[in-house]
Amino acid sequence: MLNKQTLSAFIALPVLFIFLFSDGCSKYVPRPIDITKGEYYEEEGEYQKLSGKDREEYCVKLSEELMRLQDRVQTAKKQFAEDKENIKSLKKELREDRSKYSRLNVQFEEYSKQLQKLVSLPKKWKLEYGECLWTLASYEEIYGDPLKWTRIWRRNFDLIEDPDWVLAGWTLDIPREWPRKHLVANDEWLSKIAGYWEVYDDYRKWPMIYEANRDKIEKPDLIFPEQEFVIPREKPVME
Repeated sequence: MLNKQTLSAFIALPVLFIFLFSDGCSKYVPRPIDITKGEYYEEEGEYQKLSGKDREEYCVKLSEELMRLQDRVQTAKKQFAEDKENIKSLKKELREDRSKYSRLNVQFEEYSKQLQKLVSLPKKWKLEYGECLWTLASYEEIYGDPLKWTRIWRRNFDLIEDPDWVLAGWTLDIPREWPRKHLVANDEWLSKIAGYWEVYDDYRKWPMIYEANRDKIEKPDLIFPEQEFVIPREKPVME
């Protein structure tokens, strides 16, 4: 017959068995992590609590992430080398551009001075006693060349009938622009017009005037006074 101690042990045995069985079958569920975002099992004992399978999968993911990071490092090194060469090339271009800018700035300042000088030049002139078209054209502020007196004459045809006869007190126009039109006068022909220094300064360029005025010129050797011709320009000019 069972005594009380034996009976108590017999009753407690199933309880102990159930407790041990349930504890041995419990499985640790690791917290979800994303290794690609820098998340790892870093808390104390986390890795040790992983099952063998989970540890294996974790190590595989770590290895894959390591390879991915190594590839990124190699790509970054390659890109760095390319960027270094590009920077070197850009620095060279910058030095060249600075040098070019310096030259252009000097030219700009020079052109600005010339422009200011041109703007200040007289566009009209009141003749004084003893002055003629020859002497007027020779003045530095006019043309600085006495041979260019004919331009002043051509601009003032309505006032000057005879270029050898001008009077003190007359106010003459001093043309400064490169003409884009020309009014034909007596005893003018295309090559003569092209030879004017303010037109082309080259009589051989008369075909340019002819081609630009084909609707007005029947024959290149037959033009008439009072015809107005367009003077084409090879390049834009400042007026």
